[in-house]
Amino acid sequence: MQVDVEGAVRTARLAAEFDWTWYLDKDLPRFCDAAGWDLGESTEYRTDMRTDLRVQRPHASVRRVKRMFDTMLVHVSDEIDQSIPWAERRRFLVDGFAALGNGLFPAMGRPTRIAPGQSAMMSWEHPRVWIELKIFSDTVMLSLISQEWQATADAAARYEAGEW
Repeated sequence: MQVDVEGAVRTARLAAEFDWTWYLDKDLPRFCDAAGWDLGESTEYRTDMRTDLRVQRPHASVRRVKRMFDTMLVHVSDEIDQSIPWAERRRFLVDGFAALGNGLFPAMGRPTRIAPGQSAMMSWEHPRVWIELKIFSDTVMLSLISQEWQATADAAARYEAGEW
């Protein structure tokens, strides 16, 4: 499995410095221009982008809600073939996640949150964006998340845990 550590670091740095508004027509073209990416197809609910990351499927996407979006998902690793035995797939994912995390630490500093396990995750909080590295299914994703969306997700998690 191939991961693009340089591309993930470059994307995370750009996201941390970007002046996010979370409006589709304003942010997506500017972010794509700054990153050297191409805007792709748009539907009522989703917009795709072709990234310059060196992975099997150089792809990013946002879920649309009218004129806004709250999360951008960026593939920073190859997707692992389902025909590979689970234990081997898991080892590839863990190794890829570790390599990406080790690349992001010097650039982003100590993560705000870290969660081990099957869906390992680390994230960094910035004034306008949460940057999250996560094992997701059979790939590793870099998510760029609006502060509002993260606050809503955190409140929902506290409620579900009985902390209300």
